[in-house]
Amino acid sequence: MTRFIRISNADGKAWVLPTKGMRTALYLYQPGGIKGKLLKRFLPLLWRFSLVRRLLHIEQVSRPYPELDARLRQAFDLTGEYAIALFEGTPCVHQKATMQVFQGSKIYGYVKLSDRPSVTALFEKEKEILDYLQAVGVEHVPTCLSLTECEIDGKLFTVFIQDTNKGLNSRVLHDWSALTEEFLMQLEKRTSLIAPFSQTTLYDNIQAAYPVAPAFLQERFAALLSEYEGREIVCCLNHGDFTPWNMYIQDGALEVFDWEYASFCNPVGLDRCHFRLQTGIFEKKLSAEQLIERYIRTAEEKDLYRLYLLHICAHYLRRDPRCVESREMKIWMDILNQI
Repeated sequence: MTRFIRISNADGKAWVLPTKGMRTALYLYQPGGIKGKLLKRFLPLLWRFSLVRRLLHIEQVSRPYPELDARLRQAFDLTGEYAIALFEGTPCVHQKATMQVFQGSKIYGYVKLSDRPSVTALFEKEKEILDYLQAVGVEHVPTCLSLTECEIDGKLFTVFIQDTNKGLNSRVLHDWSALTEEFLMQLEKRTSLIAPFSQTTLYDNIQAAYPVAPAFLQERFAALLSEYEGREIVCCLNHGDFTPWNMYIQDGALEVFDWEYASFCNPVGLDRCHFRLQTGIFEKKLSAEQLIERYIRTAEEKDLYRLYLLHICAHYLRRDPRCVESREMKIWMDILNQI
């Protein structure tokens, strides 16, 4: 019988991994820093040592969510023994668990689950987005195989199941490249439209976030609403979290997943801004001044990044007003103040 261990870190994140097939299980984990990359590479060899177990807070646990067995077998057409790995989710108002399902070196797909109504709404939206992307011919995105409910430990969970093309030869792309640009150009080509500014998700986010925003952002929101009142702009479907941890390269193509924060109608170019600033903040540890120096030099760039920064600030405030104290929010507002 397969044993499972639970590993946690100082950020409150935790993973449940099988001791058999751990190397494949760790494809659920997409680290950006050197420490995480070393952990992913060497944990299958080192977890047995007591010192390593103490340092990484490793404990033995039972197999998570056995109630999902029948649904997983049906969705992925599984026979015989299969394995799972679980990420318990990033602590936040939309925390959700994510499970990887595999047999040997074959990864079949991913399962997201939560008992929170707000997260259920995100799953429903993601299914709508993925169905639409399939309908308009956007390639290299997952297919939603099932959106169902399951009672687990007396609570009703919503279960989102999707396929994947990820394999053991896949790799994460941490820098902007021709592949990232090619994917976004495909997305824009197949989903672009001209829309009134008042029909964009950016507009909706600002309206919802305005009452809880600090005075500095309220001023910026009001100025943007006044500037764009009555205007039409070029929009497209935005991914919403277009970052290295939501994509991978497989067989020469960029595969993009986690579309739960996507929006059907937002200004073209926001995903490009998001990739560059988020990798700069979280992976390269750049300051506001360094980010401006790298990415926001021309008047055109300033206009686009202003839209993006007001969008992302409003999105986070709408989700959880307490985020105003977060490191990334402070950097975003610092950049806004300087451009």
